[in-house]
Amino acid sequence: MTVKHIDIGRDFSEKLGPRYENLGPFSGELFYRTLLHPAYLENDLVVVSLDSFKNLSASFFEEAFGGLVRDHGLPEVEQKLKFDTARRGYLVPMIQVWMHEAEERRKKGKRK
Repeated sequence: MTVKHIDIGRDFSEKLGPRYENLGPFSGELFYRTLLHPAYLENDLVVVSLDSFKNLSASFFEEAFGGLVRDHGLPEVEQKLKFDTARRGYLVPMIQVWMHEAEERRKKGKRK
């Protein structure tokens, strides 16, 4: 089993940006395209650390993790994606809500 660990603050940016690349640096779209999605495709399990960035951006998280669900479906993503946090446990259920919302839109044929 191959496992990829991604520490958002260390491997991407300590400052999280907006949803889309055209809106500013360090976007959820860029994180998804350059780190999260390739790791998801190339590994059996992806573990994402949520402790090392300095700010929160709901649109960043929704685009990155909701995008994964929109592209692969919630059941598969839940099997391959895990979160690691010692300081921000409250973020995991929030991200899971965005992932479930993305699944509902995916089922209705809506991308965003």
